Amino acid sequence: MLDINIGLLLFVAVLFLSLIYILNKMLYIPLLAFMDKRDETIKKDLSLAKEMDSDMDKALNEANKTILEAKGQAHEIRQEALEKAKEKSQNKISKIQKELEEKYEAFAKSLHTEKDNLKKTIEAKVPQYQNLIQSKLKNIS
Repeated sequence: MLDINIGLLLFVAVLFLSLIYILNKMLYIPLLAFMDKRDETIKKDLSLAKEMDSDMDKALNEANKTILEAKGQAHEIRQEALEKAKEKSQNKISKIQKELEEKYEAFAKSLHTEKDNLKKTIEAKVPQYQNLIQSKLKNIS
């Protein structure tokens, strides 16, 4: 029936064990080392990514703070410019008002002088007018 050949069995066993040894040395150990190295690289990259993420958050916070400060400074500069412009326009308005008041006073003075002159002229001619009116009334009556 079945014959078991011990020599062939030993040869197959030695061949099987040597194949396992060769595969272990040439394939499994380098493959496991590569996988371990890859796992370590992934862990390092993840830790670096976390550090970069925290650094990025810090940089983003600093950038936001800088932007807020810049906006505040721009607002202050804008307010100062508005105040200066208001002050300048107020000075111009007051200067123009003074000029207008001076012109008004000069006009009022010249008007008053002209009124006095006209009054004197009329008063000087009142006797002539009276004479003319009386002569006209005599002519009518």
